[in-house]
This record gives sequence, structure tokens and C-alpha cells, in this order.
Amino acid sequence: MNTFSLPRSLLIVSLLLLLSACNDAAITQVAAPAPHVVVEIIKEIDIVPEMAFIGRTEATEDVSLRAQVEGVLLKRHFTGGDDVEAGDLLFEIDATPYNTEVNQQKASLKHAQSAYKIAKNRWQRGQKLINTGAISELDIDELTASMNQTESDVAIKQAYLDNALLNLSYTKIMAPISGRISRSKVSTGDLITANNLELATLVQLDPIWVNFQIPEKTLTKARKEFTDGLTVDTDDLTATINLSDTLDYPHTGKIDFIDNRIDQSTGTLAIRAIFINPKASLLPGQYTKLSLAMPHEEKIVVISQSAVQEEQQGRFVLVVNEENKIEKRMVKLGTRYDVRWEVIKGLKLGEKIVVEGLQKVRVGIVVETTEQTETPFASKNEK
Repeated sequence: MNTFSLPRSLLIVSLLLLLSACNDAAITQVAAPAPHVVVEIIKEIDIVPEMAFIGRTEATEDVSLRAQVEGVLLKRHFTGGDDVEAGDLLFEIDATPYNTEVNQQKASLKHAQSAYKIAKNRWQRGQKLINTGAISELDIDELTASMNQTESDVAIKQAYLDNALLNLSYTKIMAPISGRISRSKVSTGDLITANNLELATLVQLDPIWVNFQIPEKTLTKARKEFTDGLTVDTDDLTATINLSDTLDYPHTGKIDFIDNRIDQSTGTLAIRAIFINPKASLLPGQYTKLSLAMPHEEKIVVISQSAVQEEQQGRFVLVVNEENKIEKRMVKLGTRYDVRWEVIKGLKLGEKIVVEGLQKVRVGIVVETTEQTETPFASKNEK
């Protein structure tokens, strides 16, 4: 009997130690703390409804500078990229042949004026003599015709002179508007032909236009959702533009043109906004993000973008219920406002959704929560 007592005792002790270890593990597992997450409480905010579009800038005046007379380019009076004022001299064409033409036409006019003066004097003397019978009616007719002919010659020669003076003026090409000029496409000494070669371009930068298109479906949606039956004047709409993701243009604009029909080839309506551009920070041809803000506020439900997850069935969020357990909730989202989504369906005011710690939780487990105090990068439209 004694030969088996020692092993049996050891067996009992070993079993007791094993059971004790299992109990300790179970106690440890039960005592593990619940995962901690940051939650956002669903609430409404006041927001100014707006719609965003891709726009492209356009100069309010865009002039193609061309010569109206032929000649050798004598001088260029600007440097490409300069800001010029209306009336500034830009190009100068050799005026020698045009000065010669003006002098010829002046002489021709003077000759015609002299002939007219003689014909008129003869007609006036003939009028005095006709009552005396010294000249016949036929002579008077000839004198009258000669006077009228020379008078017409004076008018023709004057027109020739005016045209010569006009061509002479065209040898100096002036800036028709104030703006910024491009680099010259011709050099001194080049032979310039009339209305053939573009010499340079001149654009007005202040103010400047931004053109964009609204799809027909979006236009219908905007009228329904944003105006909500209200009549909105385009003067009440505020336009803003972004030059990049981090740079807002400091000046707001106004709608100054809406096309009168939908473009059938694109299904869009062309619209244009005008902005002041005092520092010429906007240049023609530049792409921008343009936003149109409605003149009234409305209340919407929004959630942080960080709470939204996506699967094949659609977008969903993790909700913390009244028992602090995680639930999965499918949601329908609307317009995006910076880092927030508008909630159309799926959530109620006052519910809590997980915005931080998503990777630490799963559906059904109990969690500890801390409420998010503020949303980073909140939309500028929120009031």
C-alpha cells in the first residue's frame, strides 16, 4: 500500500495545480477590459447648401493684335508679359510710303478745290449775266454742271486723303484696352502683312470670368432640393473658387450669364461667374473648383467621414447601442461637405457611431466610449 501512496499524492497535487491554473486563466479572461472607442453623437447642423463644379477662367477681353496695313516693323515698344494701358504704343510700322500717299492726296485735294473755286466763280458770274441776255440757258447749264462736277471731285479727293491718313495712323498699333500683353510673335525688321499674322495678344485680367457647366439632372435636383419651392435670384447666389485643395480665392463672385438652352451634345447648361482680380492671381485658361452657395440655410444630419466603411452591399457605420454593444448599420449618404457626409437614411438623432478605434471592435462586443469633442477640418459651410 505504501508503495502507491506517494505517486497518488503527487497525482492529486498535480491535478489541483492544473485546475487552479485553468481557473486563474478563466478569471483573467473575464476580467479583460472592454475596448475603448471614440464616438460621435448624431445631431443636426445648420448648413448653407452649395454645389461644386469644375470651372475654367476666361479673360473678359481677349484681343488678337494684327496689322491693318503692310510694312516693315520698325520698333516694338513693350516686353512680353507687361501690363499696358489703353492707348499705349505697342508696334510701329515704317510710315514712309503712307506719309508719301498722304502728301499726294493733299496736293490732289488742293488741286480739286482750286478747280471747284474757279467753276463756282464762273457760275456766279453767269447768274448775273443771264438776265441781260449775254449768255444763253445752255451756257448756264454747262457752268452749273462744271461746278457740280468739281464739287464732287473735291469730295472724292477728301475721301482719298481721309483714307490715306487712316492708313498712316495704322502704322502705329496702340493698345485698345488695358491688360497684360503676350510675347511678340514678330521681330523688328519683319515684313508685316495686313490682317494676316497675329502680332501678339492682349487680355484684360480684372475682372475675370469663370465658365462652368451644370448637368441637366443636377440642375433639376438643385431646383428641387436647394430652393425647396423658393424663388432664387441669381444675384443672391454667392460663387467661390478654390485654386487648390488648400488655397481659397479671397474674393467672391456673382453669376453674370446663364445660357438660354441645354447643350444637346453634352446635356449641360453653360453658366458664367465674374470675379474681381485686382492682383491678377487668376489667369485665363486656369482650372478651378467653383462652388455656388444658396442664399438660405437648412438643417441636415451629418457624420464624420472617418466613421464610414464600405462593402459590397454599400456603406455602413458601427453604432454603439444603449447596452454599449456594437451594431452594424447600413446608411444612405448624400452630399459630402469636406470631411463630413450628409445622412439621408439609416441613423437617428442622438445615436452614437464609432469614429476612432474601428479596428479594435467587432459586432456584438461591449465597448467603452468617449465622445468626440470636435470634428477636425469642419466644413466652412457649417454654422
